[in-house]
Amino acid sequence: MTMHEDDRSREGRVLATELTRRGLVKSAAAATAGAAVFGGAAKFGARSAAAAAPSAAQAAAGEQLFYNYALQNNPLTYDFNSNLYAGAEPEVWAGLLTFDPDGRVVPDWAERWESNEDASVWTFYLRQNNKGWSNGDPVTAHDAVWSLARILNPETNNSYAFILYDVKNGEAFNGGTAKVEDLGLKAIDDWTVEITLEGPRANFPQKIAYTACVFAHRPSVEQHGEKWALGGDIPLVSNGPYKLDLWEQGVKAVHSLNPGYWDAETIRVTKLIDPIIPGDQTALAFESGKGDQQLDWTPVGAADLQRFQGDPNLAPLLKQFVFPGIWMLLPSNGQAPFDKIEVRRALSHAIDRDRLVTVTNGLALPANVMTPVGVYGYFEDPAISEIQKFDPALAMEALKGTEYEGGQNWPEITVLMRSDEGQLNSNLMMNDIAAQLKENLGMDVKINELPEATFRPTLYENTAQLVWIRWWMDYPDADNQYYDMFYGKKASNKRQAWTNDQFDQLVVQAKGELDPEKRLELYKQAEKIIQEDVGYIPVVFRVDQNAFKPWVKELPTNQQGFTVPDGNIYVRGVTRVTTAERPAE
Repeated sequence: MTMHEDDRSREGRVLATELTRRGLVKSAAAATAGAAVFGGAAKFGARSAAAAAPSAAQAAAGEQLFYNYALQNNPLTYDFNSNLYAGAEPEVWAGLLTFDPDGRVVPDWAERWESNEDASVWTFYLRQNNKGWSNGDPVTAHDAVWSLARILNPETNNSYAFILYDVKNGEAFNGGTAKVEDLGLKAIDDWTVEITLEGPRANFPQKIAYTACVFAHRPSVEQHGEKWALGGDIPLVSNGPYKLDLWEQGVKAVHSLNPGYWDAETIRVTKLIDPIIPGDQTALAFESGKGDQQLDWTPVGAADLQRFQGDPNLAPLLKQFVFPGIWMLLPSNGQAPFDKIEVRRALSHAIDRDRLVTVTNGLALPANVMTPVGVYGYFEDPAISEIQKFDPALAMEALKGTEYEGGQNWPEITVLMRSDEGQLNSNLMMNDIAAQLKENLGMDVKINELPEATFRPTLYENTAQLVWIRWWMDYPDADNQYYDMFYGKKASNKRQAWTNDQFDQLVVQAKGELDPEKRLELYKQAEKIIQEDVGYIPVVFRVDQNAFKPWVKELPTNQQGFTVPDGNIYVRGVTRVTTAERPAE
């Protein structure tokens, strides 16, 4: 089925953004065909796309190397199918679909797909007679069904299983109350997958396109268990554009082109090297790294940005990107003193978002709602913006009648956050927020930084008083924010203890609403509920300045003219670039 023209027009009006006013986007591109800045919302029906034609120079280019900004810590595993937070190279994997630089869903191993009339049943048609696994095995519909079921299997303990709760009986199977045979996953034949959902879901292809839904190689998993994706003596069998050749623990990971990947003939970079470099050292590695400890691109944090901008050699290498992500505070685990609504409200009025924009040298935009600027689900509503506006007097007023009136008698307060994200300005912003809380509430806040491997288990305990956390969108739709982040009835792996039945009802209802304007209204109601109860505090949206070496050519660019590197939604940047002009070392 396809969307009617009047639906497209209404969607375009809903998706219109204010980026031009903010000085970050070219208005002409944003207006083209009523497009969103990132992604498409509520579009469903048949989809297909032609493969990009290889360049004329490709055959003669020889070996091309790319030193990728991908690993700030040693990977936990290469098994993204069981652990989205594997921390490895995503270009090694593929699923049914993927995203283009504009956040639109495009074919991967499924060359086309379609839905029934109400978008409750989706059918995916895989590329036939392929040899897509790196050992020469074909990528089949049976691989898709088994891999998607593995994500939901409670024995996998996948923290991202909820991304497939829209699959018929997906949540029940994950919760242990249904069998794998009850899932709405079916291989019609070797090359056709049929997925039945809990109801109409216009955005289901966006979920399937996300990295959390890539496949796993069943024979390897069944033969080797979790060791199948841990490197060492067991070769990793993968199905993405690249395959793993070497994983030198704590140092680097080296990958080469997977000749069986369906689009391999159009890819110029033949060797993909991921040096493992802490986040606060990536700018140095970009500028002066040698051998396998160099980078061909990196985000430039606030600490280095002015130096880059003022250097005539470095400044031309910078390219801006409005990243679809948000930084927020979570005071919502029911831990004192934030178990009191008065304290949570005081906290929400004590943070000057504009000051954080200044502190980060413009690498942020003030956030008053959950969904980032330029993505379906973003809206501006003055009434909602008032709920948690910056107002120190209002913050102190909220404490009247409590034991903390006048900013006194605070207990010891600790905020939990990830470490090794200096290049993303995380420490810089959290330290400034702590200073603001001291200035505006008399509150002393200690900062507890944990590496990813221990941060996430600690987060899921839901016992931290306060959490400073980012949410990089997985797919460009508000469902990813409201449901995936804050749905309160998830059986496990919740980022906060906060729950609200009315909020849950609204975000579930929004999943099945196919009219984009009505759907957006449901999200506005959900936003009002969570902000009034201070289930979270939106702080800033992420803005990047990325530096690319001059020999990295044909960089992916979206409709607005932004250069789009590999990130969270788009993970095929390396397959688009060429480094044929790299100077000899």
